[in-house]
Amino acid sequence: VARGGLRLVLPPSTVAHTAESGQHFSECYRLAWAQHLKNKDIPEGGSKAVCLVRPVASAERSALLHGCVMGFTDALLDLITPDPATREMIVDTYTSCPLESLYLGPDENITPLDIDAVVERARQRGYPLAAAFMSSKPATGINHKEFGVTSEGVAVFLDVALRSIGIEPTTTPWSVKLTGGP
Repeated sequence: VARGGLRLVLPPSTVAHTAESGQHFSECYRLAWAQHLKNKDIPEGGSKAVCLVRPVASAERSALLHGCVMGFTDALLDLITPDPATREMIVDTYTSCPLESLYLGPDENITPLDIDAVVERARQRGYPLAAAFMSSKPATGINHKEFGVTSEGVAVFLDVALRSIGIEPTTTPWSVKLTGGP
Protein backbone atom coordinates (compact mmCIF):
# COMPACT_ATOMS: atom_id res chain seq x y z
CA VAL A 1 0.00 0.00 0.00
CA ALA A 2 1.37 3.42 -0.87
CA ARG A 3 -0.03 6.93 -0.72
CA GLY A 4 1.53 9.89 -2.51
CA GLY A 5 1.32 12.60 -5.09
CA LEU A 6 1.88 12.51 -8.83
CA ARG A 7 3.89 15.45 -10.14
CA LEU A 8 4.70 16.29 -13.76
CA VAL A 9 7.72 18.35 -14.73
CA LEU A 10 7.79 19.78 -18.27
CA PRO A 11 10.90 21.89 -18.84
CA PRO A 12 10.57 24.66 -21.45
CA SER A 13 13.35 23.34 -23.70
CA THR A 14 15.49 20.29 -24.44
CA VAL A 15 18.44 22.00 -22.76
CA ALA A 16 16.38 22.55 -19.60
CA HIS A 17 15.15 18.94 -19.85
CA THR A 18 18.73 17.70 -19.89
CA ALA A 19 19.56 19.77 -16.81
CA GLU A 20 16.37 18.64 -15.04
CA SER A 21 17.10 14.98 -15.79
CA GLY A 22 20.31 15.28 -13.78
CA GLN A 23 18.35 16.08 -10.62
CA HIS A 24 15.18 14.12 -11.33
CA PHE A 25 15.94 11.16 -9.06
CA SER A 26 17.07 13.39 -6.18
CA GLU A 27 13.95 15.55 -6.45
CA CYS A 28 11.68 12.52 -6.37
CA TYR A 29 13.59 10.98 -3.46
CA ARG A 30 13.39 14.20 -1.41
CA LEU A 31 9.69 14.62 -2.15
CA ALA A 32 8.98 10.97 -1.26
CA TRP A 33 10.90 11.34 2.02
CA ALA A 34 8.95 14.49 2.89
CA GLN A 35 5.69 12.71 2.01
CA HIS A 36 6.70 9.78 4.20
CA LEU A 37 7.42 12.11 7.13
CA LYS A 38 4.17 14.00 6.55
CA ASN A 39 2.22 10.71 6.62
CA LYS A 40 4.18 9.17 9.50
CA ASP A 41 1.00 8.29 11.40
CA ILE A 42 -0.64 6.58 8.40
CA PRO A 43 0.32 2.89 8.22
CA GLU A 44 1.29 2.96 4.55
CA GLY A 45 3.50 6.02 4.95
CA GLY A 46 4.06 8.19 1.92
CA SER A 47 5.50 8.14 -1.57
CA LYS A 48 5.87 10.40 -4.59
CA ALA A 49 5.99 9.97 -8.36
CA VAL A 50 7.69 12.57 -10.53
CA CYS A 51 7.35 12.22 -14.30
CA LEU A 52 9.84 14.21 -16.34
CA VAL A 53 8.17 15.05 -19.65
CA ARG A 54 10.30 15.62 -22.74
CA PRO A 55 9.38 18.91 -24.41
CA VAL A 56 8.28 18.72 -28.04
CA ALA A 57 8.30 22.09 -29.81
CA SER A 58 5.39 21.24 -32.11
CA ALA A 59 3.15 19.81 -29.34
CA GLU A 60 0.76 21.70 -27.11
CA ARG A 61 1.86 21.75 -23.46
CA SER A 62 -1.46 20.47 -22.07
CA ALA A 63 -1.50 17.57 -24.56
CA LEU A 64 2.03 16.53 -23.58
CA LEU A 65 1.17 16.63 -19.88
CA HIS A 66 -2.13 14.76 -20.26
CA GLY A 67 -0.48 12.12 -22.45
CA CYS A 68 2.16 11.59 -19.79
CA VAL A 69 -0.49 11.25 -17.06
CA MET A 70 -2.34 8.60 -19.02
CA GLY A 71 0.85 6.72 -19.97
CA PHE A 72 1.97 6.70 -16.34
CA THR A 73 -1.49 5.57 -15.23
CA ASP A 74 -1.55 2.66 -17.66
CA ALA A 75 1.99 1.59 -16.75
CA LEU A 76 1.13 1.65 -13.04
CA LEU A 77 -2.13 -0.22 -13.56
CA ASP A 78 -0.27 -2.82 -15.66
CA LEU A 79 1.82 -3.63 -12.59
CA ILE A 80 -1.02 -3.85 -10.07
CA THR A 81 -4.01 -4.99 -12.13
CA PRO A 82 -6.12 -7.91 -10.94
CA ASP A 83 -6.59 -8.98 -14.60
CA PRO A 84 -5.21 -12.55 -14.86
CA ALA A 85 -4.12 -12.15 -18.51
CA THR A 86 -2.00 -9.10 -17.67
CA ARG A 87 -0.69 -10.59 -14.40
CA GLU A 88 0.66 -13.60 -16.36
CA MET A 89 3.08 -11.25 -18.15
CA ILE A 90 4.43 -9.69 -14.94
CA VAL A 91 7.49 -11.11 -13.21
CA ASP A 92 6.52 -10.95 -9.55
CA THR A 93 8.83 -12.53 -6.99
CA TYR A 94 6.34 -11.83 -4.20
CA THR A 95 3.49 -13.93 -5.54
CA SER A 96 2.28 -14.76 -2.04
CA CYS A 97 1.46 -11.09 -1.39
CA PRO A 98 -2.04 -9.79 -2.04
CA LEU A 99 -2.63 -7.27 -4.80
CA GLU A 100 -1.12 -3.89 -4.08
CA SER A 101 -3.17 -0.79 -3.33
CA LEU A 102 -2.03 2.63 -4.46
CA TYR A 103 -3.62 5.97 -3.69
CA LEU A 104 -2.46 8.92 -5.76
CA GLY A 105 -2.94 12.60 -5.07
CA PRO A 106 -2.57 15.35 -7.66
CA ASP A 107 0.55 17.49 -7.46
CA GLU A 108 2.09 19.97 -9.88
CA ASN A 109 0.64 20.08 -13.41
CA ILE A 110 -2.19 17.61 -12.69
CA THR A 111 -5.53 19.07 -13.79
CA PRO A 112 -9.11 18.19 -12.79
CA LEU A 113 -9.48 16.62 -16.27
CA ASP A 114 -6.46 14.41 -15.52
CA ILE A 115 -7.90 13.38 -12.16
CA ASP A 116 -11.20 12.28 -13.70
CA ALA A 117 -9.39 10.48 -16.55
CA VAL A 118 -7.10 8.59 -14.13
CA VAL A 119 -10.03 7.41 -12.01
CA GLU A 120 -12.01 6.42 -15.10
CA ARG A 121 -9.02 4.48 -16.49
CA ALA A 122 -8.63 2.65 -13.17
CA ARG A 123 -12.33 1.73 -13.34
CA GLN A 124 -12.01 0.55 -16.97
CA ARG A 125 -8.98 -1.56 -16.06
CA GLY A 126 -10.79 -3.28 -13.16
CA TYR A 127 -8.81 -1.72 -10.33
CA PRO A 128 -10.59 -2.43 -7.04
CA LEU A 129 -11.66 0.82 -5.36
CA ALA A 130 -11.09 2.75 -8.59
CA ALA A 131 -12.71 5.87 -7.11
CA ALA A 132 -9.98 5.92 -4.46
CA PHE A 133 -7.11 5.56 -6.97
CA MET A 134 -6.70 9.35 -7.07
CA SER A 135 -7.98 11.92 -4.63
CA SER A 136 -9.24 15.48 -5.22
CA LYS A 137 -11.90 14.48 -7.75
CA PRO A 138 -13.64 17.64 -9.04
CA ALA A 139 -17.20 16.40 -8.55
CA THR A 140 -16.78 14.35 -5.37
CA GLY A 141 -13.53 15.19 -3.60
CA ILE A 142 -11.79 18.03 -1.84
CA ASN A 143 -9.76 20.08 -4.30
CA HIS A 144 -6.27 19.86 -2.84
CA LYS A 145 -5.02 23.01 -4.52
CA GLU A 146 -8.07 25.08 -3.64
CA PHE A 147 -8.04 24.08 0.03
CA GLY A 148 -4.30 24.23 0.73
CA VAL A 149 -3.39 20.54 0.80
CA THR A 150 -0.53 20.99 -1.72
CA SER A 151 2.36 23.44 -1.64
CA GLU A 152 0.62 25.43 -4.40
CA GLY A 153 -2.60 25.35 -2.37
CA VAL A 154 -0.81 26.63 0.73
CA ALA A 155 0.56 29.54 -1.31
CA VAL A 156 -2.91 30.34 -2.67
CA PHE A 157 -4.46 30.06 0.80
CA LEU A 158 -1.78 32.34 2.28
CA ASP A 159 -2.28 34.91 -0.49
CA VAL A 160 -6.05 35.00 0.15
CA ALA A 161 -5.61 35.09 3.94
CA LEU A 162 -3.14 37.99 3.80
CA ARG A 163 -5.34 39.99 1.43
CA SER A 164 -8.36 39.37 3.69
CA ILE A 165 -6.58 41.17 6.54
CA GLY A 166 -5.45 44.05 4.36
CA ILE A 167 -1.90 42.90 3.52
CA GLU A 168 -0.78 43.09 -0.12
CA PRO A 169 1.58 40.05 -0.16
CA THR A 170 3.81 41.28 -2.98
CA THR A 171 4.39 44.81 -1.65
CA THR A 172 3.73 44.84 2.13
CA PRO A 173 6.35 43.21 4.41
CA TRP A 174 5.00 40.26 6.42
CA SER A 175 6.35 37.19 8.23
CA VAL A 176 5.14 33.75 9.32
CA LYS A 177 5.92 32.00 12.60
CA LEU A 178 5.28 28.26 12.88
CA THR A 179 4.96 26.10 15.99
CA GLY A 180 3.78 22.61 16.84
CA GLY A 181 4.39 19.01 15.93
CA PRO A 182 5.37 16.10 18.13
